[in-house]
Formats: sequence, C-alpha cells, structure tokens
Amino acid sequence: MGLSCSTDLRERLGFSEKVKEQNKCNNLCNDDEEEEVEVALTFPSFRYVPENRPQLSAECQVTVQQTWDIIKRDIERVGVVMFMGLLEDPEIRGSFRSFRDKTMEELKASAVLRSHVLRVMGAVEKVVARLDNEEKLVTLLHELGQRHLVYSVRPEFLDLIGPEYNNAIKPPLGDKWTPEVEQAWDDLFRYITHVMRETMVM
Repeated sequence: MGLSCSTDLRERLGFSEKVKEQNKCNNLCNDDEEEEVEVALTFPSFRYVPENRPQLSAECQVTVQQTWDIIKRDIERVGVVMFMGLLEDPEIRGSFRSFRDKTMEELKASAVLRSHVLRVMGAVEKVVARLDNEEKLVTLLHELGQRHLVYSVRPEFLDLIGPEYNNAIKPPLGDKWTPEVEQAWDDLFRYITHVMRETMVM
C-alpha cells in the first residue's frame, strides 16, 4: 500500500525544528525549468552513506517493462496524480517556489505542474528504456542525483516518490495490478533512489 503524504513530513523523516533552523537557504534560478528552487547551504543531519546497491531481478525488469507500456498511454495523468499526492504535504510543496502559494485545486490546473510532471515521467521512461544497460542507467541516475542535490532535494525526500507512484499507477493498470507488479515497481524505485543518493553523499 502506498504511503500517503498527508502526515507531517518532519515526523516521517525525523526532521527537527533545530535542524530546520540550521539550514540556511538561498534562492537560485533554474534556467532549465524556469523556476526558483531553494538550495540549502548545509545539511548537518542528512548525511547519507550508501550501503550495497540493490539488484534488479530479471523478473522485475520484465514486469516493469510490460506494465510501462500500459502506464505510458496516460503518462501525464499518472504523473499528476503522483505529484498531487506528494504536494499534499506542506513541507514538500514549500520546496517548490512555483507551487508553495497555490491551493491543491490551483495545482491541479497548473501548467507549470504539468510541465514538471512530464519531465519527471520522461525520466522514468528513460530509466525503463535503460534497464538492459546498467552502465547507461547508472550514469543517468547519477546525473539526476547531482541535479536534485543542487535543487536542495534531501536524499530522504526521494523515498516518498515510489509509494506515491504506485498509488498513481494502480487505477490505469486495472486487473493488471498484482502484488508482483507492486513489488517490481517498488524494487525499481528503491534502486533509483539508491543510485541517485550515491552522488548526494555529503
């Protein structure tokens, strides 16, 4: 079952007000996405040393590739549902300058959100396309990890994406949704976040 983002993010990730105060932020402009993102100058409590990289079984890869063919038919809708789940949490919504002052209803109609959603889902599509070439896949995920570090995305934030993604793909998959499908995508996102984190070590 997917993890909802409606509970307080600080409780879920173990943040404290003291740590929050220690993290002084500047605003930088991301020319590629035409939005400002907050970049934390220090991350004193969020150091992460990756353990052994998880492996993706052949069965997992086949399941992901087969179900992706269905998911991508409605790729924008899946991405919007995923992000709406994530943005229910004020802490996450507040990390996006373009989203922080909008209501959930405004976000649903936001062209900026849909543009961001398509970029994220495009990254998922690239991951799926590279499952048979681990070298290219790792390179892609390392680049994504470096980019998200610049965007002040704490490594712990990445853990919230997989569960919301599974929540979003369940309806379009219909009777194709099985415990094996859920596990395959869960394994893939665990792999994605782990490899991204390898370049987010501080």
